[in-house]
Amino acid sequence: MMLSVVMVDDDALVLGSLQNILSGEEDIAVVGTAPSGAEAIDAVRAHRPDVVVMDLHLGAGMDGVEAIRRIREQLAPPAVLAVTAFGTDTHLHGALDAGATGFLLKEDATEFLATALRMAHEGDPMISPAMTSRLIASYVGPRTEPVCESARRRVSGLAEREIAVARLIGAGNTYEDIAGELFISPSTVKSTLASARAKIGADTSAQLAVIVAQARLDLNGQA
Repeated sequence: MMLSVVMVDDDALVLGSLQNILSGEEDIAVVGTAPSGAEAIDAVRAHRPDVVVMDLHLGAGMDGVEAIRRIREQLAPPAVLAVTAFGTDTHLHGALDAGATGFLLKEDATEFLATALRMAHEGDPMISPAMTSRLIASYVGPRTEPVCESARRRVSGLAEREIAVARLIGAGNTYEDIAGELFISPSTVKSTLASARAKIGADTSAQLAVIVAQARLDLNGQA
């Protein structure tokens, strides 16, 4: 199945570079581009893409975070992947809170853009490795906090492999990375994450990774 993409960036050179990265991907087609938030909304309505690549800094007018929010409010909205040069916690949380499925630094686009788009379409967020540990850390408090005890109860039924895969997701690894680390197939990684999410009621793999991190299992080795 062909994955359709709309790209949004106010820099024509960046748009060209991102399109060039995807030019060799036989299952991904860029069906439209837009230089502003307002035009991005129009492009989504016109092309009905599977995924939108959204820059967060769009010059004057609507910024990328607000554009993400408005796109996600549409009926049957596409997934949105935030792709930005600015890796601050404010940008990360702003994009995710607005409804972005993933967050990719432009410096990581050459290596990860195609994978991130496929994952976003499947509802599995990918966050640049440099940002993932910061995202997890921002949700993890001391082991004595009630949130830690609550997380431990939630993850108590997870299998050892499910915990291992969740931790590797939290460390910013792709399915392929995890498969190589654990000597399993990428499809097994995907099914393991789905099973773990179902067990603890997590909506996304990122949420699963956060809950496992909050449980602080590294302190005693047990859930």
